Amino acid sequence: MSQSDALSFASLTSELSARCLNAIEADRLGDIQNEELGQVFASIIRVFAAKAQLGEQVRPFGRNSGVTATDVAIGCTAMLEAVNLALFELGAWQAMSNVGCRPSELAEPGP
Repeated sequence: MSQSDALSFASLTSELSARCLNAIEADRLGDIQNEELGQVFASIIRVFAAKAQLGEQVRPFGRNSGVTATDVAIGCTAMLEAVNLALFELGAWQAMSNVGCRPSELAEPGP
């Protein structure tokens, strides 16, 4: 990725983040179509997974994201259901893989 592409991606992420936050705060979630949201979400998940498979220590949430444990639980449940993966199967996969594992010193502090 060239430097101009990286700057363009940074601008795009800032804009997308701001628009999403505005939609939540203004109670205008209907302005965001589910298909479009799913398309963006899938792209982000695929990039995140690809970086994790390369061994990068990628953090799922940027600074000041405001993501709550409830948000994570709802999102994870929806993703698992969408790919027909049971929580038990996820646990088994995690036990057999080191992809996405982080050393404990990188873990975010609890509430």
